[in-house]
Amino acid sequence: MSLIVASSKQAGYGRRSSGVNTRTTLGLENPAQFQNYFNSPIKIPADAEIAVESVKIRRDALIDVEDDTLMYHYFGHLQSDDDDPNFRQQRVEMPIPIRPTPGVYNVDDWLTEVENRLDEAYGNPEIFGFYGVDAITNASGECTGVKINSIQRGVMSSADNRVTQTAEMLSDYWQAPYQLSDGYVPTTDWTSTHSTFGGTAHKVFTRVVANQAGDTILEALDRRECSVIGHGQPFGLADGKFLVDITSAETGGWRVGLSRPQMEYVRDTTKVGSRGRANMLPGTRHPEGGFDEDGVVISTHYRMTNPMSGRYQKDYYDYMVQSDGENIEIYQLSYENEVQSNMLVQSEVIYYGAHNSNFPTKMTNASFNASFDRILFESVGDEIILAFVDNKGASTPVVASSISAVRNHCFLPIGETRNALYPRLNLGTAGDLMRIYEWRSHYAPGGFRFPTYDKTTFTFTTGDDFYSNCRVDRLQGGGAGQNQAIIQDTKNRPYCLSQTLLCDTKDKYLVNYLSTETRISEFDGLLTNGGFTTGVDKKHAFIIGFIEPFSVNDYLEGKYRTTDTSGRAKMNRLIGFPNKSFINQVEGVTEGYATIDGSKIVVDFNGYAPPDYRVHSAFIRISNMPIQSYNGAKQSVSKILYHLPRFTNDGREFGDLFFSPGEKTYVSLHNPTSEILNNIEVQIVDSDEKPVEDISGNTIIVFHLKKK
Repeated sequence: MSLIVASSKQAGYGRRSSGVNTRTTLGLENPAQFQNYFNSPIKIPADAEIAVESVKIRRDALIDVEDDTLMYHYFGHLQSDDDDPNFRQQRVEMPIPIRPTPGVYNVDDWLTEVENRLDEAYGNPEIFGFYGVDAITNASGECTGVKINSIQRGVMSSADNRVTQTAEMLSDYWQAPYQLSDGYVPTTDWTSTHSTFGGTAHKVFTRVVANQAGDTILEALDRRECSVIGHGQPFGLADGKFLVDITSAETGGWRVGLSRPQMEYVRDTTKVGSRGRANMLPGTRHPEGGFDEDGVVISTHYRMTNPMSGRYQKDYYDYMVQSDGENIEIYQLSYENEVQSNMLVQSEVIYYGAHNSNFPTKMTNASFNASFDRILFESVGDEIILAFVDNKGASTPVVASSISAVRNHCFLPIGETRNALYPRLNLGTAGDLMRIYEWRSHYAPGGFRFPTYDKTTFTFTTGDDFYSNCRVDRLQGGGAGQNQAIIQDTKNRPYCLSQTLLCDTKDKYLVNYLSTETRISEFDGLLTNGGFTTGVDKKHAFIIGFIEPFSVNDYLEGKYRTTDTSGRAKMNRLIGFPNKSFINQVEGVTEGYATIDGSKIVVDFNGYAPPDYRVHSAFIRISNMPIQSYNGAKQSVSKILYHLPRFTNDGREFGDLFFSPGEKTYVSLHNPTSEILNNIEVQIVDSDEKPVEDISGNTIIVFHLKKK
């Protein structure tokens, strides 16, 4: 009778390097698969049998992430039963899919992976890249939960007034928003230079291309030669400002406003001319259309000509002021479903009349020029307000819910498709110029990516905004005779094509034309603390497991609404909420799993359980002994000797674990005569008899060998 002590760490494989003992990386020392050679061979008696005496292993807490692991993050107006009968129409924000990379992670790497995926997720610029994911630990340092932290970027400061910096908003900051892909070079049509004329730093935008003969001012404004969009930084939604002086363009026609990203690109090089190009107009050339509330496929398009107003404008704005040389008019992008079916149009905002004592009638160009010099757009969370500013700096409110919240009297709320807004300018006459005095953003150029198109390689790359990701299908170019265009995302983020149309066609964006508009626009506005603005008044929610369709916690629409398990959220157990499918900050504060700091913009979600670790069955196997057991999983004879328990006696699953069977199970070696054992080959395997991957450190297994 004898004991055999087998250890994965073996002195013979150590060496010294610079006076320090180190280990080799030989597979012979793998803690789940190792061999021990005996200088003095062991004599095995005839009719012997062997059992496991004790086991010491170190089991790592590893997390398995499967291919279709997914959750959704939502930042916006939370649905409520009070919003019935159709609470889904009360919000214009959309859930954003978060998909970690499949693989096996330890706890630290898993937390880093979740944080990276949240940081990279396209969506609202106020929270983009501002996440933290950390372990909640006990006194022993063990992970007992996962904390997800989100911080809003907050209000603007003087450092955020990007216009004062000479390297920004110059000529390469601007680009034409459409028809770039036909070889058109827009930089010959306008310039942008830095100036301190008048004592205040600003940027001067000048149109230099000549007008075409016979053009009216509106026709000139509609031409691509006079149209540009800035692509450096998105508009800040907490006290953002966009201030433009138009005194040097008073009679020649102009447009000033804000827009989501716009760009034309080649989608298919095998098609000739415009047939192979696509434009990021909302809804236009959408490959799959949208879905109505009953799940029926619809086709929603941007209508370049509005039949109610006769207005033609391919080069659209989300929010805009215009002078056509005669009148001052205000327009916005809205949903039209009265006169024609499912159309997005440029609809007029009625800023004049009985509701606005400052402007009893529509202003003429002459009356505007006599009173005002500048246009001022400001953000109040999800509301854009407009004011006209005179030459002394005094501003007069023009469009704001505080004047009138009727839908065609104020700007419609900012939603997921338009929370990344960029400066837009049009000049109708050659030689005219505008002066940009203020553009407030949280970002330096490049901090929040604007989509780009490389016409030499036919490559369109989406930005960090929701709209360009979910408006444009991914496409990798083929070989000879196939489509050579490439449409890509730098971060391989999941997207859903129908979602932009679902957002743009919400009831909150519907404006009446045939009947008097009486519906009110509702805004979430800003958060304040001590009278000071801190951020936008939006709430966080996570869809982390299966939600009953069309329940109040169901935020999934369009192609997110799926019965396929590959599209379902199933990350609750991996982030510490094993019995939750939906979490939000309001419920979380009430139930104790969420906290909000005094500024109201820092939100922590605190999981109350550790992530689900892989718990694979593990077996001890001696591969070079004539053991005969049977493995039903493989339906074959096996050399498995012992099944490792999941828990130690003190209830631990991970770390340094020790097992000592109370009653040993002996397995015969089937040796009728005595034999000599020169080495022992030990493996810790799964049910398929492959070495397990969650064992580290030094494995020590003691075997008991005896004669029957």
